[in-house]
Amino acid sequence: MSAVMLLNGDPVHHLATARNGERSTETLRLNVGGVIHEVRWDTLKGKHGSILPHLDELKKHYRAEKDDYFFDRHPGIFESVLNYYRTGGLHVPITACGPAVKAELEFWGISEFEMEDCCWTTYSSYQERKESLAKFDSFLGKSPYKSRYRGDRVTTWQSARRRVWTDLENPGSSLFAKIYASISLLLVLMSIMVFVLDSHPFFHVSPGDPAWAFTLSFFGVGAESFHDITAHFEKSVNESGAESAKEHYEILHPALLLVDFTCASFFTFDLIMRFIFSPNKLHFFVYPLTIIDLLAIVPFYAELAIINSNPEAIFGKTVFDFINILKIARVFRIFRLTKSYTGMKVILYSLKESLAEITLTLIILLITMLICSTLMFYADNYNNEKSDFKNIPLTLWWSIVTLTTVGYGEFVPSSGLGYIVGAISAFFGVLCLALTVPIIVNNFMLYYSHSRTTLKAERKVDLIENKDAAEDLDSIDETTNVPRQQVVSSIRLRDFEETANHAAHSDQHSFMSHPTTLY
Repeated sequence: MSAVMLLNGDPVHHLATARNGERSTETLRLNVGGVIHEVRWDTLKGKHGSILPHLDELKKHYRAEKDDYFFDRHPGIFESVLNYYRTGGLHVPITACGPAVKAELEFWGISEFEMEDCCWTTYSSYQERKESLAKFDSFLGKSPYKSRYRGDRVTTWQSARRRVWTDLENPGSSLFAKIYASISLLLVLMSIMVFVLDSHPFFHVSPGDPAWAFTLSFFGVGAESFHDITAHFEKSVNESGAESAKEHYEILHPALLLVDFTCASFFTFDLIMRFIFSPNKLHFFVYPLTIIDLLAIVPFYAELAIINSNPEAIFGKTVFDFINILKIARVFRIFRLTKSYTGMKVILYSLKESLAEITLTLIILLITMLICSTLMFYADNYNNEKSDFKNIPLTLWWSIVTLTTVGYGEFVPSSGLGYIVGAISAFFGVLCLALTVPIIVNNFMLYYSHSRTTLKAERKVDLIENKDAAEDLDSIDETTNVPRQQVVSSIRLRDFEETANHAAHSDQHSFMSHPTTLY
């Protein structure tokens, strides 16, 4: 039988005396979240903690009718707390979420630094993820630079400028912004298409084609200049042949040229509008997308100015070859997608945050490439005059395509030692990629899943603000009436815990034996 006794004036569950007359151990009956635990008082007495080792705190939770101490806390994590008092080592379940463990430890008054090393790495990773995701949220929501409009009192012009600037920079701010961003993206793709097609002779016109004369007139070439160009063409035909002359005097088809003019006009208008409505002119010119737009537009106007001053210069190769190199900046306009497509932002941010891993991969590749190329050069050339590896610099190319598992097959070993070195090189190439790539992939999956949960949270908040739609939400009480920011924070916290748990389980199944560290 058991009875209740008073220890220092406080109720303590006391077991009956043993048969040999010796006094049995006094115990406490703890009810944590409906789970009953019975522990010796000597196990708790004198240990670290703000509740269990102190009877003054314990008696606040005593229930005489149940003869127990009731705590409405997490029963699973409490088992780890109780084992800490029993064994002296704090171990937490690997499936427990970091914020939940932290909250429970704070309630029981146990320092998180009491945790053993085997559990600390997994537990502390949630804090690193939380900080990284906070930076990622700032990256998604930040504009290229901070606005100078501060205070509640602004002029009409400042208010209009702020509204227009928001529409230009944030495609989701209004219907006009969405339409404008869609047109901008379409013209970006068309401009890149013209740049790509310009490299193919099928889309060029040559003398004798009516479109050739129309293109020259499109550039403002007059009758006299056209007569001189035609005379130079006929002279070139007599000197180098018709095929060579036509190839030299080919120009872009007028249809594509018209598309190019349209795109250039729009991007010029866009650049001027952004400059006018920009709240910070200095930061506007150093913003990466602005620099790309300038580099892409300047060659067009430089080419137009040269042709207007000297129409025959359109067929010169010296100046326009350099201008065509500058046109490569058009391709980089594709980064405008980062404004309207979150996936592009996730990719760029993942690469930025994985810079340490990418650098490590390059260093490993460089070291392995030097070793493998040197070994292959001497191994395959040993008593082998038919070796394709004439020197070590040439062998470096073989090493890099082998280590990256590309394997062009331009140079292959032709001796027994060469085959052995080649097999070893291929193995180390796979091993190098297997060690570093999963870390980068885990970073991407963490940020991508978080961006998806953030979008869901915003949508849920919009539904909550709509009384009719709020009735369709099963997870939120329709009587809830809290500020928007508080709802967003609660939803994000819950989704963050789900994301952190998902990432933690993913880490356990990755190629690495330790959790991902975000730099």
